[in-house]
Amino acid sequence: MVGGMAVRALEPDDWKTKQRLRLRALAEDPQAFGSTYAREEHRGEADWRTWPHPGVFFVAGRDGADEGIACGWLSNDDPDATNLISMWVAPEARGQRLAAELVDAVVDWARACGSQRVELEVAEGNEAALKAYLRYGFEPSPRQPHTPGGTSLRFPLR
Repeated sequence: MVGGMAVRALEPDDWKTKQRLRLRALAEDPQAFGSTYAREEHRGEADWRTWPHPGVFFVAGRDGADEGIACGWLSNDDPDATNLISMWVAPEARGQRLAAELVDAVVDWARACGSQRVELEVAEGNEAALKAYLRYGFEPSPRQPHTPGGTSLRFPLR
């Protein structure tokens, strides 16, 4: 914990926390994600417990509140990369370094998994996120983004 801030990995039994934060993120900032509230609101408990596989969600907050979420996910498509997905910080907690703490958690997890880099995609128009990732040290990636107008970034794990 740093200055009242804590980051923790979610376990399968924390599925309601994952569900609550993910659905809030999709409702409040739908343009920031490659999915939609309508697509995810009907997921069942088993899906929330196991999504994504293999991967881990981290939650961050201050003073016991859960205010941000991010996921590290290993894709079969590229075993050298960990994908940072589903990153979101509640509007009332932005500017408090929660995003950096969540990225740190995913980067540390990626290193422990033996990944060579962390990759992510920023949705078109999400300039605040793009600036935050570039400030963290991410760089443009040659990988084609999955969403139209998106930007692919990578963070080498040296």
